Amino acid sequence: MITLKNISHHIDNQLILDNVNLTLPSEQVIALIGPNGAGKSTLFSVMSRLQTLQSGSVQFADHDISITDSNTLAKTVAILAQSNHLQGRLRVAELLMFGRYPYHQGRPTEIDNEKVAQVIEQFELQPLAQRYLSTLSGGQQQRVLIAMIVCQDTPYLLLDEPLNNLDMYHSGQLMRALRALAHEQKKTVVIVLHDINQAAQFADTVVMMKAGQVMKTGHPIEVLTEEAIEALYGVKATVIEHNGFPVIIDSRH
Repeated sequence: MITLKNISHHIDNQLILDNVNLTLPSEQVIALIGPNGAGKSTLFSVMSRLQTLQSGSVQFADHDISITDSNTLAKTVAILAQSNHLQGRLRVAELLMFGRYPYHQGRPTEIDNEKVAQVIEQFELQPLAQRYLSTLSGGQQQRVLIAMIVCQDTPYLLLDEPLNNLDMYHSGQLMRALRALAHEQKKTVVIVLHDINQAAQFADTVVMMKAGQVMKTGHPIEVLTEEAIEALYGVKATVIEHNGFPVIIDSRH
């Protein structure tokens, strides 16, 4: 379980997060959605310690991020931020092994090798495994970065806009992989998404944010209503149900 209490955040005297309180369930895919400027990425940054926590508290199970040491946190939470600087002279398999660093501390074991091999297969990276990162397309680099944090094998994963640069096939592949991590490997996956239909189809819980506050939280079919979407985005949408999940269609012509 992830517990966020009384989180407010200012940037240059502007209020970005306004007393956010959330309890996020374990072993689910949880999608943070909302318009630009809603505070989603700022909340992500605070949760992942990329920005200093100005007020309130963030707790992953029993680990309070304000007092937990970095090595313990690295075995608890894996993070994919929007901006990542890759060392181009690394090969893909070497980068994935870097995700195992909290465990092997520079001396990989057979367990580390097996985990990297497993994730390479899971993300269909076999053709890329020995290629240098500098030779990969943007979408390929994104897939490799996500695979690296999966190699970290933490109970919690935080991903900010993980679908950037991914085509339809690989977006669906990734979201199914994240659902498998949550449902089969009992991990808790929190993702910031702009694609509301990806959230509707694959998330177990949707958190709707606007103007630094949480508007609604719940299962997609409960919260992604036509009224809620208009209140959130200012867009009149038609919502239909398909296989128990909502599909959102922009009604404007």
